[in-house]
Amino acid sequence: MLIQRLQVQNVRNLSRVNLDALKPINVFFGANGSGKTSLLEAVHLLLMGRTFRHTQFKPLLTEGAEESVVFAELIAEDARKMALGLSRRQEGKPIIRLNAGRVQTLAELVQIAPVQVLNSDTFEMLTGGPSKRREYLDWGLFHVEHRFFAVWRLAQRALKQRNSLIRRGKIDRDQLELWTREYARYGEELDVLREGFFAELLPYCQRILASLSPMIANRLEISYYRGWARGEKLEELLLKSIDRDLQQGFTRIGPHRADLKVLAGPNVAAEVLSRGQIKIAVAGFYLAQAELVRDKVQKRSIFLVDDLAAELDDYHRRQFCAQLQRLELQTLATCIGRTELINCWEEPAQLAMFHVEHGEIFPELAFDHA
Repeated sequence: MLIQRLQVQNVRNLSRVNLDALKPINVFFGANGSGKTSLLEAVHLLLMGRTFRHTQFKPLLTEGAEESVVFAELIAEDARKMALGLSRRQEGKPIIRLNAGRVQTLAELVQIAPVQVLNSDTFEMLTGGPSKRREYLDWGLFHVEHRFFAVWRLAQRALKQRNSLIRRGKIDRDQLELWTREYARYGEELDVLREGFFAELLPYCQRILASLSPMIANRLEISYYRGWARGEKLEELLLKSIDRDLQQGFTRIGPHRADLKVLAGPNVAAEVLSRGQIKIAVAGFYLAQAELVRDKVQKRSIFLVDDLAAELDDYHRRQFCAQLQRLELQTLATCIGRTELINCWEEPAQLAMFHVEHGEIFPELAFDHA
């Protein structure tokens, strides 16, 4: 997917932005607080229905404005042109239109274009808890396996019902066993999907990490943990653990505890890698997913990269940018200084530069060094 034209109204300090000629690589530079990240948020809002910085919409709406609007003209991999627009007021749900029709659900919206975000929060994929790594795995599954979302939703529903029964003072044992079996059924199916996807993803991760940093690639060992003991049936374990779960007040095992284990030798990788090494490792994981999605369903991801230059030396900046161009992934990246990223690209004709200042965005000649 390629964003050809972008319009933004009333997103943070961006009162009115009109970008007519976006390219595969787009670099937005300017001082802190100028509106660079706000532009990435606007794109994320349009393609995902929400921002990546806050769970609430209110902080995103320009002060004093009644409505935020984001519109884009898109070109799909098969050269089809699409018009996608989102408007949202402070109260109520977003109104989303694709061409002449209304997009009814966020699941429909998210399927239009895979979006990857790399920012300071992305470190949590390695430094945070298992939920971040499950989100990473499930993002890829959502885009390549049509059964995934339905199975995941049914498993979540069964888990929610089981936990609700567990937390009650008095329980209906028959109901609890019914939802236990339901959760086990869809949990086992979810695990099969995750394990199969991970088996496909792992070689991509290893190959791209080796291109970005052979030293990091040689140190890392990546494995999938399903959330319960391998070789055991989930239903049997859940039924046996009902009394213990009642004592604890929640379901202790199952696919909701799944994780990707990332080790550097005998240690958890996040505990021994530097910030820069963690950033390049996480970038490699996201690039690997984007390549797998491209190969499986012929969809190219859009990368939103906030402060790309931070904590990366010149060599690793160039390696990362080279992979973005090799995979033909449209990129919207931000940095502070004009020259931080200008020499990182192997195909300069694909590069567009924009100066962001006080909520306004001005296109610049990429190689005008005057």
